[in-house]
Amino acid sequence: MVNHWFNSILVIALSCTLCACVTQNFVNGDTPVVQNQANRNDMAATRISLGLGYLKMGNMPQAKQNLEKAKKFAPEMVQVYTAFAHYYETVGEHKLTTNSYEKALRLKSDDADTLNNYGVYLCRQNEINAAERQLLKAIAVPTYLLVAKSYENLASCFLKVDEFIKAEGYLDKAILHSPSSASMLFQMVRLQYAMGEYQQAEVFEQRFEKVTRRFTPQSLALAYKLYIKLGQKRKAKNYATMLVNMYPQSWEATQYLLNELKVIDADDLAKRFQLTQDKRQDEKPKKRVVKLSPKKQIPEHLITELEAKPSKKTRKVAQESVKNTRRTPKTHIVTGGDTLLNISEQYNVKIKALRRWNKLSKKKKIRVNDKLFIENPALVTKIND
Repeated sequence: MVNHWFNSILVIALSCTLCACVTQNFVNGDTPVVQNQANRNDMAATRISLGLGYLKMGNMPQAKQNLEKAKKFAPEMVQVYTAFAHYYETVGEHKLTTNSYEKALRLKSDDADTLNNYGVYLCRQNEINAAERQLLKAIAVPTYLLVAKSYENLASCFLKVDEFIKAEGYLDKAILHSPSSASMLFQMVRLQYAMGEYQQAEVFEQRFEKVTRRFTPQSLALAYKLYIKLGQKRKAKNYATMLVNMYPQSWEATQYLLNELKVIDADDLAKRFQLTQDKRQDEKPKKRVVKLSPKKQIPEHLITELEAKPSKKTRKVAQESVKNTRRTPKTHIVTGGDTLLNISEQYNVKIKALRRWNKLSKKKKIRVNDKLFIENPALVTKIND
């Protein structure tokens, strides 16, 4: 998951170094007095940068001391409290971390960086629903530029708790906002592979290869496994050769030589996906089969006669019976607030299937009162025939 508080705070600190020099007076030893609030904010940004630097080095006392000085300079600066949140998370103070984020949001409720970072933190604490709320608030801020990263964070968050459909939906949105992101495309290849959607995985693999600047042992190993699943052994062999030649010392190359990459991390993810599918199957209510005995036994010779020479009335009843057993595909009427994501979750179907069954392109939006097929209409027609 992407937490970009450090970069945003460093931007403030660096901008401070380009400011004019600040003249300070000191009262009672080391308490600085600066001329205006702009200067105070500059000094606070410098202290934040120093505090985070000490935190990265593991010098906790110096880190906290500099953050406390930043708070004295600018007690109403949002970045002071997001920096404190990171400090408290690092030292394992959950309650103080939460308080720091909440304080920052009280000062500026639509600060998208703070909302994103708070959401990432909550996800790390396995507070998934709360994390989703904060990340969606960040995405909703009109001036927010890192929307794709927040969607990627949402996907990672739900994948953490094996919510594969939601993870896929959010990762799809991340890619729509950043179609040339190699990391996001790679994650989608991995996810589609785990879900057994090998054709879709290949589509994203080809997109990944167009935008990536360099292959990694992980990406080459995944490509090898994908093309093995697709039955394209020659192509898979090419990726294996690249892996061994480019990264001979890597774990992936060693495993290929030992056991042809029997299990990679995407296979472990695939096992988790299969467990969720098995669990859903077990949770489905089992249909009760009621065996009805006939009220009156028909003599065998009459059955034979009816089978041999069905009357017009018998044929008509049979035709009506067949007609009555024909069924139409199940549908869903779109209401206010519906999205393809929540419809897919409600009926446990994939978004891509909904788009295919209803001939919806990625640009076409659903509207209230639209009737959507929630099962394959072609398959229902075939069964009826």
